[in-house]
Amino acid sequence: MSEENLLPGIRVKKGDIQERILVCGDPFRAEALAKRLESSCCLQKAREYWTYQGKWQGIPLTICSHGVGASGAMLAFISLIKGGAKAILRLGTAGTLCEKVRPGDLVIATAAAKEDGVSNIYAPSSFPAVADFSVTAALCERSKKSPCHVHLGPIVTQGAFYGGVMPTNTELQAKAGAIALEMETAALFTAGSIYNVKTGAILAIDGNALAVLDSAESHDPDPELLKKAVSDCADIAFDALIAI
Repeated sequence: MSEENLLPGIRVKKGDIQERILVCGDPFRAEALAKRLESSCCLQKAREYWTYQGKWQGIPLTICSHGVGASGAMLAFISLIKGGAKAILRLGTAGTLCEKVRPGDLVIATAAAKEDGVSNIYAPSSFPAVADFSVTAALCERSKKSPCHVHLGPIVTQGAFYGGVMPTNTELQAKAGAIALEMETAALFTAGSIYNVKTGAILAIDGNALAVLDSAESHDPDPELLKKAVSDCADIAFDALIAI
């Protein structure tokens, strides 16, 4: 197949991308999520971008991993959009920034602070990164059936996992009302605004983000708790995606 027929990064043909997309960071999580679909198949494995196709309750979906960090993730998001995506929902993990959100809980992100170092290249720093209302509403409606505690609110998308010599303003954003911290959602919301595509995000909380700001090595999620939270996220995400 000639290179011009493949979407950059993800290396999938445009005609193979469905209108509804579920994205996640971990390629192996994408593979596991794809096993929940009917008639699932792998379209491509290119770098961190593993792409699958299948159906949920008879509705065609694409699943694609985007790796860690907003820069590489933005490549995947825009490639998926150029391939025909009309709605992209991120299923990810995050750390809590407030006492009411506990490990094992779920967060539906309404907006994301653009601290990722990428979103402000695509849109002015004053332009907000916000989720599509219809996607958020679908997630909230489907979450009513979830056994998990589900929270709704703004989050922070940060560009670095390890700390450097420069301080972050994460604690200030937490005081302002941000409830979770992760690394890719602001890029997704920004891409959605620029290309007029519906976007949303539901996140499994894997630990306390404020507790590990100075020591990323101390981030050690409970694997069973995280596995259940991700599974609960998926139950909500798949149903919400086909309802959009």
